[in-house]
Amino acid sequence: MTFALTAANTTGAALGSNGVTFTPWMWLDVGICGVLAWGIYRRSRIAAVLMFVYFTAAKVLWVWNDLEMRDEPGWSDFLDSLDTCTSGGLLMAAVLLVVYALGVYGTVVHHRRLRRSVLPALSPSCQK
Repeated sequence: MTFALTAANTTGAALGSNGVTFTPWMWLDVGICGVLAWGIYRRSRIAAVLMFVYFTAAKVLWVWNDLEMRDEPGWSDFLDSLDTCTSGGLLMAAVLLVVYALGVYGTVVHHRRLRRSVLPALSPSCQK
């Protein structure tokens, strides 16, 4: 989901159709999200954790940079900055954070079950 939103936002910025200032570094963000999405598709625990951390860090850094540009930011500025930095607002960011946290949990459980089903079959001492 993050890959699709990031790619759409970057393409719109590159074409000048969405009002976002385009920088070539935006394509790096698209690439990182794409690689991590592929890793999650392959059920990689590392990719799931990295996507959760990357998404969270990206939102924190965006808000941090936005607040540094203001003279004396208050709580209303913080909430306004957080709402504008996330595609779809605070609700969308919260939903994506929950989805990524559940993705981390799901990949860990998947690998735990996979390990439990494979290890007894490989061990000759367990066979009677």
